[in-house]
Amino acid sequence: MIEYLRYLAFWFLDFLRGGSFRKSYKDVKSINENYDSETSKIKRESYLNAILQHAIDTTLYYKNLDLQPKLGSFPVVNKNTIRDNFVDFESTLFKDKKKYKVATSGSTGTPFTTYLNNNKRIRNSVDTIYFAERSGFKLGKKLFYIRLWDEQHKKSRLSYWIQNIVCHDVSQLTDQDIEGLLKKITEDNSNKGFLAYASSYDAICHYLDKINSAPVFCNVSSIIAISEGLSDYARTSMKKYFCCDVVSRYSASETGILAQQSVGSLNYDINWGSYYIEILNIDDDEPVSNGELGRIVITDLFNYAVPMIRYDTGDLGVMILDGENKAPVLSKVEGRKMDMIYDTKGDLITSHIVHKICLIKGIKEYQLIQEEKKKYVFKISATPDFVDQEALIKEYKNYLGDDATIEIEMVESIPLLKSGKRKKVINRYYKN
Repeated sequence: MIEYLRYLAFWFLDFLRGGSFRKSYKDVKSINENYDSETSKIKRESYLNAILQHAIDTTLYYKNLDLQPKLGSFPVVNKNTIRDNFVDFESTLFKDKKKYKVATSGSTGTPFTTYLNNNKRIRNSVDTIYFAERSGFKLGKKLFYIRLWDEQHKKSRLSYWIQNIVCHDVSQLTDQDIEGLLKKITEDNSNKGFLAYASSYDAICHYLDKINSAPVFCNVSSIIAISEGLSDYARTSMKKYFCCDVVSRYSASETGILAQQSVGSLNYDINWGSYYIEILNIDDDEPVSNGELGRIVITDLFNYAVPMIRYDTGDLGVMILDGENKAPVLSKVEGRKMDMIYDTKGDLITSHIVHKICLIKGIKEYQLIQEEKKKYVFKISATPDFVDQEALIKEYKNYLGDDATIEIEMVESIPLLKSGKRKKVINRYYKN
């Protein structure tokens, strides 16, 4: 009953405020579930044309290129392009309006900060509601959100209570920590969902294997994996222990939800309601054929504050046509898996501690390497704004251990892999 009241309260408050969430939700749902309809085609085309024209009219970067409002005439950009020319990418219409800051360490080892306008923020929220529903989670249910909770992502206790979120930090993935988490989950009788890093599910299942656990019956209706590729082991083991299918979500902090697997399918349904996605050659900006691996390049249809047009995500993927829904889907998303890291006691900790580096001023590219049991190296490419190495070392000793030896090696750039990505975390100690 309380869950249903939360659900009603959200939509009632939205109604009193003009119904912007409900209108956007219906739009996302209609476009994605009727991809091949004329209405869906017209809406997608109008959103694309509008953001292209807006970029040409209100940003110095695109205005100076003398472009036509056609997607193919726009250059492919990435985090470095936008960061190094940020003022020119900002829309003049939104410079003095309220905007929302988002920061990410990204899958390429390049920190990045941008802004969202209010309508884009609403779109991201309804995308979350819609794709959560597709996984079996309905607004109002309790959500166990398992991630690295740094200052950027923390909210007030009241916000968590209103949204019915239980936050669990994964700075440590010890057996004791997992035991405590499972106790909270099993003692809670609410209908619930899990949202967590894919690697967290690996750790949870390894612990349950170790104690020879029986299935954990705790009213779970939705399990979503984020940030990394989901292993086959985690997919099958989570279903065995929690009696619920796991779906993998493909998203980015600077954009939002790009695609998500449907229950029972390994394909990722693309969020065509909010993005236009291309798959381009690894070596040039020409499109690949369906079924071929290439770079995932997205155009955000709703960020008018800082338009992101033909934005190279740094990930690789394969697009195919879904015969049933006649909509292109991603059959593969690659390049989102990191090595695991151990602290100085030998306990496994989340590699996502590297995400905190995006909050440190001046860092352009980075890579964390575990060389020995207690020796770690940060390779960093930075601007002159990066001045406090000791603060970085102190911050990461909180995670790795007070007796950790942390060296900082300043470099011109981090070498790219053949895929065009930079590996954020390398564990040479474990591999040896």
